[in-house]
Amino acid sequence: MSTIIDISLPIHPAMPIYPGNQKTEFNRITKPSGSQLTNITFDSHAGTHIDGPSHAGLSDGTDSFSLELFYGPCRVVEGLGTDLIAKEALDQLGIGSGERILFKTDNSLRGYDEFYETWTALSSEAAAYLAQQKVKLVGIDWFGIKQKGAPDNGAHTELLSVGIPILEGINLSKVASGTYTLVALPLAYQGLDGAHTRAVLIKE
Repeated sequence: MSTIIDISLPIHPAMPIYPGNQKTEFNRITKPSGSQLTNITFDSHAGTHIDGPSHAGLSDGTDSFSLELFYGPCRVVEGLGTDLIAKEALDQLGIGSGERILFKTDNSLRGYDEFYETWTALSSEAAAYLAQQKVKLVGIDWFGIKQKGAPDNGAHTELLSVGIPILEGINLSKVASGTYTLVALPLAYQGLDGAHTRAVLIKE
């Protein structure tokens, strides 16, 4: 019997957003016929989303990624640091080509009711290591994979420049480390730097 674990963040007007980004707004409209629809305004990196190459100043959008990257086996890893995940912390994991790696950190444990000014992030050196290992996808349990105030954007560019998508804003608080099937298909936006995603893990 399979268990489906929703690792997506809920989308609503009070959801936390990265400071300075567009706030999420729902504008409900009722037509004279009585039918209802909603105009939705939000940022391309709100909630659970995929970073595309153009987010790091490259030319392509999220639609340049093959959908195959977002479906298949993944590994959830944890206990790699409380401030910055360093390359040295990855050496013992035996990460191989084609893996999808999701980082569970203290970010998940404190929740997503508000935006925190500090979070556990991935170092540029660790991102470069993952790119060298030729992983398929990297995910992290916060709104950004890069450490706030980092001197460079390597946490993004090392991965996106070689076609490795970044899955941000996943909630792994109810997920144990181990192997799962990931389903995280981005919406079919064309040419955008980010795409909202409903991400789930399936445990057999």
